[in-house]
Amino acid sequence: MLLGRSSEDDESVNLNGTISNAVDSGVEHGEVLLRYSDAAVGRAANLAEAREAVNAAMGPDAVVDCAATIANFQRMVRIADGCGIPLDAGSRRVMEEWQDDLGIDGFRSRCNTFG
Repeated sequence: MLLGRSSEDDESVNLNGTISNAVDSGVEHGEVLLRYSDAAVGRAANLAEAREAVNAAMGPDAVVDCAATIANFQRMVRIADGCGIPLDAGSRRVMEEWQDDLGIDGFRSRCNTFG
């Protein structure tokens, strides 16, 4: 939900880019960021090369910000999966809007969500 809410004011962002690298998310440097995030979580090789691509495109501060964001999302997902993900009414409404489009029910961790 945080990812969607952080881009609410930007009509050009396509949230389907969060689940498929084949979709252009509309995020500046999106391809470089996807390459880095995939490498950082082990879905792609060459983490050092992906990190250098972020550095070249966006600078060293962006590398730190990206690493911190990836780590934070990993942490949040592990905590949420461990205790279940109770959804408040507002989050449930937003999730219902995106659930089919983003294929949320296809994620293994979906079974940990209740509410």
